[in-house]
Amino acid sequence: MVRPATFLFAAGQETVTKLLSSAVQVLGDRPELQDRLRADRNLIGPFTEEALRLQSPTKVDFRLARKTTTLGGVHIPAGTVLMLCLGAANRDLRKFDNPDEFQVDRKNVREQIAFGRGIHTCARAPLARVQGQITINRLLDRTRDMVISEAKHGSPGDRQYRYESTFLLRGLTELHIEFTAAD
Repeated sequence: MVRPATFLFAAGQETVTKLLSSAVQVLGDRPELQDRLRADRNLIGPFTEEALRLQSPTKVDFRLARKTTTLGGVHIPAGTVLMLCLGAANRDLRKFDNPDEFQVDRKNVREQIAFGRGIHTCARAPLARVQGQITINRLLDRTRDMVISEAKHGSPGDRQYRYESTFLLRGLTELHIEFTAAD
């Protein structure tokens, strides 16, 4: 009982941290989006989903083919280990129009697979989403504006970010923002 609980706690912390850093990164570069979210908090859910789609906290996942099959014209024998590239799938042009563009009103955003899909959905995904949405709400409540620090990350259009050098996860090593506190 303790091991699965410990795993869920640790895995959830990593994904929420990475979700929030990518969400704040988007907000810091798009003041008009901050204003829109402050004016309509119902957009925070779709905003969170789009942040997950654009920068999936989990880059890859693995599955074992239980039976011989063909996938995308490729023969896969039973027993083959498959690597699923979640972040790449979330940018598939066949699934998402303008996949490299952040669209808070993307109609099919809930079809992203940052936390897997179906029986392979991360058990902690619903909690991660709620934690992300609550944190974004509170951040918007407590600030009037947020911008990415040009001193640390460069000017818009020439931003420099470093990402953790892990194979499984995608996350910033640091994110510097400047903000004005809400009154």
